Amino acid sequence: MLLLVLFFVRSSSAAAAAPSWSDLSAALPSLSSPPAVVIDTVHHVTPPEVEGIVLYRERNGWCPYSERAWLALELTGATYTTVLIDNIGGRPPWFSGTTPRLRWSDGTETGESMDIAREVDEKLGNGTLYAARDVKRVVAAFRDTFPRGTRPSSRSAFLFRGNGPVPRREFERTLAATDELIALRGGPFLCGPALSAADVAWAPFLERYDAQLPLLHPGLSSRSYPRLAAWFDAMDACPEYFARVKGDHRSWAKVLRQAGFGNAGIAPKVSLPETVDDPGDLAVWRAYARGRNDVGTTPSREVATRLVRNRDAILRDAVRTGAVRDLEVADDGLRRCVAYFLDDDAVDDPDNANAALVARYLSDRVCVPRDMGAPPAAALHALNAKLSSY
Repeated sequence: MLLLVLFFVRSSSAAAAAPSWSDLSAALPSLSSPPAVVIDTVHHVTPPEVEGIVLYRERNGWCPYSERAWLALELTGATYTTVLIDNIGGRPPWFSGTTPRLRWSDGTETGESMDIAREVDEKLGNGTLYAARDVKRVVAAFRDTFPRGTRPSSRSAFLFRGNGPVPRREFERTLAATDELIALRGGPFLCGPALSAADVAWAPFLERYDAQLPLLHPGLSSRSYPRLAAWFDAMDACPEYFARVKGDHRSWAKVLRQAGFGNAGIAPKVSLPETVDDPGDLAVWRAYARGRNDVGTTPSREVATRLVRNRDAILRDAVRTGAVRDLEVADDGLRRCVAYFLDDDAVDDPDNANAALVARYLSDRVCVPRDMGAPPAAALHALNAKLSSY
């Protein structure tokens, strides 16, 4: 990090200049490898020409069924292209049907989320997700465990009926039944000691409950159920899930405030969590980054990598939203933020007012897993908290 530190050395007569984009890029080996291909169809009027395996999933990372398919693919380590579909109002005219959808290399397609998981496991994953004897029964138990009569919503799944939130006692029955289901097979996963298709099926919904239930019913915590708490810990030890696919509490609180489908069409008034998610065990992140040369070796370096790759769009959006007054300030602040992720000691640089503005914007704007995984987002929120104290 000596190169970057030297850029922050101050003289008695001049303020320290932020490192250049070229210097920052040189300090990030992850930028020398092409990232996984992700195509946002908002920018494609015609179908993108892609070969190989293609996952079509919901654009914002909100849809739990898209998350199932995404997680199943990530667990195999397969190379595939992601095509993001806006299901809210910007759906491309050439895409019909629902998400998720998986297109195989031979052009055949699979639709329903667990059909995708099963085929992915058969063709790419050596059958490990469906190895447990009663895994299909546990996958199916999902339908009888979660509250009935709820409105479909990618942002608030199984939370609301037409006139309001599901009563607390029904959520408690769901959590207790899930806890018992895990206990029957010894845990820590739903079908026993190994992660299975059942965990792929249930995880997107349980992770949202973990974040959103306390916002609707104060004190209602999924983690007060011991086997369920152990299940969350076991899932967080899965690199593909925790490092990339899983959302965080802050993001699920944000999307809940937008969820007006059900609940008499009124988005609930909830506050963002005062604390941010724990970045987790660094060993889990390193396991995820191993073999992925385009990924930063630490959560902080992953934030830096993504900020450099996407800097043009970030700078435009920061100015467009009014978070930063002009491009010059935004560019200086963003370069300083990247440098801080590469060298934590540089945060003590006294010329960090621009960085503080940009860090606040980034912390407010980021959505997990849309923009990055939970561990790098935690590093981003931590930088914002540190800079806000200056």
